[in-house]
Amino acid sequence: MSPGIRQEWPRAVGALGAGLALGVTAMAGGALLLYMGERFLSSAGFLMAVGLVSVAAGLWVGAPEGPLPGHRRMLGRWMLAVAAVVLASFVATLWLAVPGFQLSPLGPPVAVVFLLAEPLYALGALLAALEARRRGWADFPRTSYNPVRRRGLGVALPALVGSAGGVLVTAHWLIPVLPPGPVLLGTALLLALVGTVEMTVADGKEERMGELVVVVSGVGGRGQVGYAVAEAFRERGARLVVTGRRPEVEERARELGDDVVAVVADLTEPSEAEKVMKAVRERWARLDVLVNVAGGLAVTKSVADTEPEEWRGELESNLSTAVLLTRAALPLLRAARGAVVNFASPAGERAAAGLGAYSAAKAGVIALTRALAQEEEENGVRVNAVAPGFVDTEENLSWLEGSASAQQPTIVRREEVVGAVLFLAGQQGSGVNGEVLRVLGRRVG
Repeated sequence: MSPGIRQEWPRAVGALGAGLALGVTAMAGGALLLYMGERFLSSAGFLMAVGLVSVAAGLWVGAPEGPLPGHRRMLGRWMLAVAAVVLASFVATLWLAVPGFQLSPLGPPVAVVFLLAEPLYALGALLAALEARRRGWADFPRTSYNPVRRRGLGVALPALVGSAGGVLVTAHWLIPVLPPGPVLLGTALLLALVGTVEMTVADGKEERMGELVVVVSGVGGRGQVGYAVAEAFRERGARLVVTGRRPEVEERARELGDDVVAVVADLTEPSEAEKVMKAVRERWARLDVLVNVAGGLAVTKSVADTEPEEWRGELESNLSTAVLLTRAALPLLRAARGAVVNFASPAGERAAAGLGAYSAAKAGVIALTRALAQEEEENGVRVNAVAPGFVDTEENLSWLEGSASAQQPTIVRREEVVGAVLFLAGQQGSGVNGEVLRVLGRRVG
């Protein structure tokens, strides 16, 4: 079984169940309405047209470009489909149990609506929503979604197979033995069960980012932010390339587990950035997320006391690394319609005394983020930045313990920074582009 099919089986099962319900409902409702009717051919043609139009309307509403994007939320879609089939079972029972209902002026129109039109509309919307969720479109407006190109079964094939199976089972086995009401009610129960499986299993797989290929720079010590970011992506199943200047990055990669590639690279050199992307292309031939963590604060001097080499080094480690690695990654990111998350700083928005070089470098990262977001929007690449405050890395905490300052800084936990990165990189942040997300944590002491 291919990885794409393994990742998508919950969606395929959901589509198969929805298609089965569609086939059972169409066959049971149509047979019930036609069984005692006259002018069979014209009635059959009318009912088939009603059914097809209802499915088409559901597909239109549930599609990413449909008029009701909020209704693509999967729980609502499943609940509406189950409710529609349950209602059809009651109408079917009423249709057979109350002869006057069939002969009344409102009886046939009501039966057509609730036995065919409404359930097929709801099931069509459900199938469209399943495909939207599969591609990463769901719950986002048309102007902001960031579709993920996925391989696998998709939704159409299981839905058609399920529909065909539902028609055959209903026509040959269910209708001759059981009344239509219990048949439809059983279908609703089956649909609820399949929906529970799909919502429980498939949503977990989406959150795990199991199909994403991610590059994280600045992965050095285990207590640093770069390692925490890489670890969070790996815990969610992403495939990783981690890079750092020192050979220790190879040991970090082994600690992170399978599907993690380490590249020792000095990202201030264009050729070294290309080396990282070569490793990505050779292993997976795609890239979904780039996280530019490399950098850090190395110079704490006034501008007057900062040597030219120190100024240049601060710019290169914080800004040039992000520029060069992003430029090298853009062809792959465009193909995948991926995302870039840069690491800025509050000092880049409001410079601090004694941090002139660092503030200038991070201001450059912010400018880079906003310019790239505008330039790459048409290519489907989102570019954002996080701007954490004083992060609880081992190095920062050691400095804090030895500091004589009476005022304790606001501490930002690594988990808080990681959460912001995951948001900007994932589907929940697909409507965010060109923004700098400040993560300032909480004051302690």
